[in-house]
Amino acid sequence: MKTKMVMAVSVAALFAAALPLRAVSTRIVGVLAGVEWQAPMTLQVTSRGAEMKTVRTDDKTAYVKWITHKPWQANASLGTSALVQGRCVEVETSTESGIAKVVHVSDEPAGSVFDPCRERR
Repeated sequence: MKTKMVMAVSVAALFAAALPLRAVSTRIVGVLAGVEWQAPMTLQVTSRGAEMKTVRTDDKTAYVKWITHKPWQANASLGTSALVQGRCVEVETSTESGIAKVVHVSDEPAGSVFDPCRERR
């Protein structure tokens, strides 16, 4: 009986410890519908059957290539010039501020086998 109680308390403690970690950031995956270039820059991301989400960026936002297949060691650095309407993006935002921390930009053709947003278009 003691063993079961210890196991139950351990599992509950693990779940309780994981809750704050999940609240730190959110992830938005979709197609880039538009970019407003005025400072602060904002991104409009849409997904089929979902509403358009607007995400703010700042000078700390990182832009990286979303590598979905080999070669994994390809150069992943990008600039804001990669933010082209119609590209698939994954945006990680901070829940406290709602500002994008990292924007992953896919350069795969729309609808291709490697397109991460193939089901979202």
